[in-house]
Amino acid sequence: MGKVGTKWISGFWRRIGALFIDGLILSAVGFVLGLLLESTFVEIGDWGRLIGFSISLVYFGVMNSVVSNGQTLGKKALNIKVVNSSNDTISISKSFARYTVLAIPFSLNGIHITNEALLSYLMYPFSFLIFGGLFAIIYLYVCNRVTRQSLHDLIFGTYVVNSEVDHQTVGVIWKPHLLVVVILFVVSIILPIYTSQQANDESFEDLMSTQKTINSLSAVTYASVTSGSSIFASTSEDSQTKITTYVNVQAFISEDNVADEALARNLGEVVVNTYSESINKDVIKVTLTYGYDIGIWSQWFSHTHTFAPTDLLGFE
Repeated sequence: MGKVGTKWISGFWRRIGALFIDGLILSAVGFVLGLLLESTFVEIGDWGRLIGFSISLVYFGVMNSVVSNGQTLGKKALNIKVVNSSNDTISISKSFARYTVLAIPFSLNGIHITNEALLSYLMYPFSFLIFGGLFAIIYLYVCNRVTRQSLHDLIFGTYVVNSEVDHQTVGVIWKPHLLVVVILFVVSIILPIYTSQQANDESFEDLMSTQKTINSLSAVTYASVTSGSSIFASTSEDSQTKITTYVNVQAFISEDNVADEALARNLGEVVVNTYSESINKDVIKVTLTYGYDIGIWSQWFSHTHTFAPTDLLGFE
């Protein structure tokens, strides 16, 4: 017999706790791999995420299935498991597909997208998967309090339940939740239209051209270039507000030398020579970053170098 008075459906915090334990286990695996293969991970860049995705897919796909009674190590620790509506554990193929739906938006989030992809039709499926998928999954995790099913559970008819409790009849998801999910995916499709409109702006085109030039340098694996302003409030008695304008370059480099001022200055010189508006900015900030991200573990080192635009042009 199951525990009297305990719900069949697992609570939010128990489910998050199990995910936290599983995350620690996978992070430990990623940390060890990083110690052994750091230079390789740096060299392959974003493709390294496929390594973490594959490891996680095998871990969750196998252990959330009938093979391991629907329980990862985290779920075993907290006495919860993945089942279908009949309280039976699911097949390994369904478990693999279920995890894939959950993992793809998180695996794609934060990848470095080239200028060409950013301004092409590829942005629509990227936006659909990343923004639509992420927000839909998080929204359902937090707000679907009846069945506690997120997107991947709804698609495959699965539940995360308390393993020592007998099967109970549960309600159905509140229909407005499904409407919100549809709206989130629709908005994710509309977002790239805004990017396309930005691309017609001359200043944006100049920034993209500068970014492309920096990305072509052998020492740089990927770079992003942005322009903006910061507001600083003075702490003096007159309490004046100062606005500082800048161009910011974040360059991921292939060698572990983020303190290389000569390289940073070189990138700053590219900015002032290719982006005409940069000479009117207060500062050029160049952040050199070295490291890797394999999804289940990442390690980054950064150093920011700041230059006056006139210094980069050789003015006194």
